[in-house]
Amino acid sequence: MKKINLMLFAVLSIEAETLNDALRQTKVDGYLRGSYQVHDVKDDRTYRDDAIGGKVHIQTGAFYGVSLGASLYSSNAMFNDDNKELVPLRGENHKSYAILGEAYMQLDFGKSMFKIGRQEIDTPFAQIDDIGMVPNTFESAIFENRDIEDTTIFLGHIQKMAGVDADVVDKFTKVNGSKGMQLLGVSYEGVKDLALQAWYYNLKDAQIDSIAYMEANYEKELGDMTYGLGLQYAKETYLNEEDANIYSGALSATANKIGLTLATAYSKAKDNGATSGFGGGPFFSNSEYLILDNAGKDGKALLYSAEYDASKVGINGFTIGLEYITLTTKAKKESSEADLVLSYEMSNDFEIHAIASDLKGHSVGEDNAKHLRIFANYNF
Repeated sequence: MKKINLMLFAVLSIEAETLNDALRQTKVDGYLRGSYQVHDVKDDRTYRDDAIGGKVHIQTGAFYGVSLGASLYSSNAMFNDDNKELVPLRGENHKSYAILGEAYMQLDFGKSMFKIGRQEIDTPFAQIDDIGMVPNTFESAIFENRDIEDTTIFLGHIQKMAGVDADVVDKFTKVNGSKGMQLLGVSYEGVKDLALQAWYYNLKDAQIDSIAYMEANYEKELGDMTYGLGLQYAKETYLNEEDANIYSGALSATANKIGLTLATAYSKAKDNGATSGFGGGPFFSNSEYLILDNAGKDGKALLYSAEYDASKVGINGFTIGLEYITLTTKAKKESSEADLVLSYEMSNDFEIHAIASDLKGHSVGEDNAKHLRIFANYNF
């Protein structure tokens, strides 16, 4: 209490004009979102689910480097509420809900930033994974520094999360009990055409008690073509089992004049199964539904994809993508998924996305089913 009183005294002693400036610089933004899903399960029936909601975010201007922010997210039932292992659109017991997913204080000083409270975080194994109505958000403290040229250093402690991948979607619950998760990341972009990053996640006494991760991406434009090469390695340390070593690579080529990109990715888990952590996961081979995690111990994934940017023929904002992934288990059982992805950004404010998937996942514990997922955003 004594510390709080001292902070209040310090704030009140600063010139009122400075505080007024910060309040005048307060910004409000967000989006309205609608979502519809169909899940046609072989030898079962068709499931349908939909919702409407969105996000309202407010952030004050800086007051001696300090700003405050908050985001309210909501998801509300519309006509259908029949969800069978789909992307969750509502909270526990299929209820509509609203959640204060962000509520933070941010301090900017020099080339550093410190943020504490509920917030969106985007790191390889802890990320927002915004694939439903409400993304993952984390109750955490993070620090970023850019004093070293072309280098970003990230330190963080996460104690709770809520959202689409959380144990409880509509309520903040603990990550790794009272011990939480600590993370350290370094990214470097000082070499032309090359981006490097390395991360370490500590989850003391959890089933997987640490994750070490490295990634390199090289992209080079040669004439009318752009080529890409990506490499990943993760070591996931199990507390009472063998550690998992995950190797992943990706190749891509883009014909810039016609807007066509072809890519392939391969991932392999060795000695144990992979985990994508707290979010959608970083592995190049992950698709809309099937990911390397599904293949289990010594599993592997192979992905092929093609994407066409129709702005090259005058349809600005429209892209069409095709993906095909196969998962192979240690016992040589295969599962597959084929995806058609359509995206149309009609303006800076409005976008719509449709994803149709043919999933043959029975050998890895998933449905054999056909999916359709449509969602639209109006940004304000």
